[in-house]
Amino acid sequence: MKATDDDVEQLYEAAKSGHWGEVLAAFADDRQLAGRCSRYAKPSSGWTFLHQAAFFGDEGAVRALIKLGASLTKKSNDGETPVGVAKKKGHVELSKLMQTAAESGTHLWEPSPDPELLPSSSAWDEGVERHAARGMKVAYGGGVVEIRAGGRYFVDSFERVLVGWHGSYNPPCGMDTEPMIRRR
Repeated sequence: MKATDDDVEQLYEAAKSGHWGEVLAAFADDRQLAGRCSRYAKPSSGWTFLHQAAFFGDEGAVRALIKLGASLTKKSNDGETPVGVAKKKGHVELSKLMQTAAESGTHLWEPSPDPELLPSSSAWDEGVERHAARGMKVAYGGGVVEIRAGGRYFVDSFERVLVGWHGSYNPPCGMDTEPMIRRR
């Protein structure tokens, strides 16, 4: 069933009330709804689900939203970013974690506003190998990198796909075609 605006609004109200167990369960049940929620901003405040997770200091929710492609740099109507909200509420470690995620998700790796596209990252030192259970579409440099079912790729600690020069992912490579992943 297709997620509606009402579904997103209802889940936003649950997030705003701190009911992250309910929100994350809904994300697990409906990928499309999760994608839409990760890009949603309340018109009256500009707050996103990530702003709400930062407000409550919920690391699990923050990680889930970043994995889905929520923007760490999106400003509310008052000019607050999710990182700033976490810091303001005294969630210092969470704000540091979010700042690190923001730094490896900028420029070419900026999340797409399209909820159908997964986010990418340049956190090469965090690379962990994965194999795609199904086909994946990943945002990179304003375009799309497609990973086929069964394909090997690498992720950062937020499960964002590591994408290198010219959309390389198996492994992600630099301009010199050398792999960017550091073997452990």
